[in-house]
Amino acid sequence: MQWQVDVFSLRLFLAAVEERQIGLAAARQHIAPSTATKRIQALETMVGLPLLERTRTGVVPTEAGEVVARHARSMLAEFDDLRSEIAALHGQPADRLVVAAAHSVIIDLLAPAARMFINEHPFVELMLHEVDNHEVVREIEAEECDIGVFACVGEPKCSAAEMELLGSEPLVAVLPREHRLSTLNSVRFGEVAAEGLIATHTTAEIFRAHGARTSDIRHVVRTGEVALGMVRAGLGATILPQGMVSQAADSEMSVRVLDESWAVRHIVVATAKRMLGAPTAAAFARCLSSRAL
Repeated sequence: MQWQVDVFSLRLFLAAVEERQIGLAAARQHIAPSTATKRIQALETMVGLPLLERTRTGVVPTEAGEVVARHARSMLAEFDDLRSEIAALHGQPADRLVVAAAHSVIIDLLAPAARMFINEHPFVELMLHEVDNHEVVREIEAEECDIGVFACVGEPKCSAAEMELLGSEPLVAVLPREHRLSTLNSVRFGEVAAEGLIATHTTAEIFRAHGARTSDIRHVVRTGEVALGMVRAGLGATILPQGMVSQAADSEMSVRVLDESWAVRHIVVATAKRMLGAPTAAAFARCLSSRAL
């Protein structure tokens, strides 16, 4: 019988055995619980036997699961040794770098930087996972990741990390084409808020910090792209970074300058203090900086 086992699935399975919960194992490996479940089910299908059994206190390995776990530990140890020895032959250190990033910075900035980093450092295992901006800061402070990339309005705050500003851009108001404020060259935040705002989870906090009432925030959605789609449909106005809007603007919406001194979005890279001086962290930060220019 020919088996094709990937290293990630073995690591995930061992994490489930150690954590006694698939959800915790998924968080440890930075993937969605549903994806983790599918990975483990695929492993069970390949083996032909159940590997985990659900109990009131969590999941425990079956007899077959104990066998797989024992051999997985040995295989992964051998694999890590192999990677280290091959890296040594190339004169490069083997390492792992965990990066947390917000959705809004991944596509245009972080993904190209990650590709550049991987090409330059093939023996470093780069683990990237997407979380909200405030979760990036939390993970850095909790030492759950090595580097965090997030966006903020106002002064960036993140303890236990060294921060570098990668770039800034203004926030703009986005209105339906026929909106009464679209006749103006610029608008104030209070004017837009009075019309009913479409916010993301991140911008809702910013809006409240600058005077928006609960009743001013009409809809809260997951991403800026969804907010723009709702503006196109005439469901309200939103406020987003200029770069995001420029890529998606069309004849169904009007974009106006937001005349507020605070309306600037900053993109920040935060390196955990325990990683300061680490060559891999410094190299990744350089790749980010080069893409931000």
